Amino acid sequence: MATLVTPDKIAAMSTEDRATLYANCMRTVDNEDAVFIVEMIVDSGLPYARKKELSHGDPELRAIELIVNAPANEAAMLGATDHGLPPLSVIEPLIVRKLKGQYRADNGGTVLAGYLVAKRLYALDFEKGPSTPMPAGSVARTAATFRKKPGY
Repeated sequence: MATLVTPDKIAAMSTEDRATLYANCMRTVDNEDAVFIVEMIVDSGLPYARKKELSHGDPELRAIELIVNAPANEAAMLGATDHGLPPLSVIEPLIVRKLKGQYRADNGGTVLAGYLVAKRLYALDFEKGPSTPMPAGSVARTAATFRKKPGY
């Protein structure tokens, strides 16, 4: 049986333990529980990121959030899902254009972008499909595909 993560347990963790939990949840954004735990960690206001990684307070992440959540970009993400492509494949070029070299895998930028895309699509009643390779020249190597939940 899995251990229930609560705000009190998050508060009792060391920064390193919170960073590990945060990183593990970011790698498993294929379920809504992981998204919920990430939000709980962020909402706690406690430190949770190693210094080299992007975190929710960074301007780079805010730029990625604005791109992913822009109404004009939703149609492109939905079009990608209709063709079995990862929605990140149509969003990442916009992120790269805005952030240039600040969008990288080594600082968690690609993982955060994937997380934000997943969070957006979960809100639109999609579920995660298999991960596939990103197009040549992409910063991220692979990204999740999505499909509409049955019955929606």
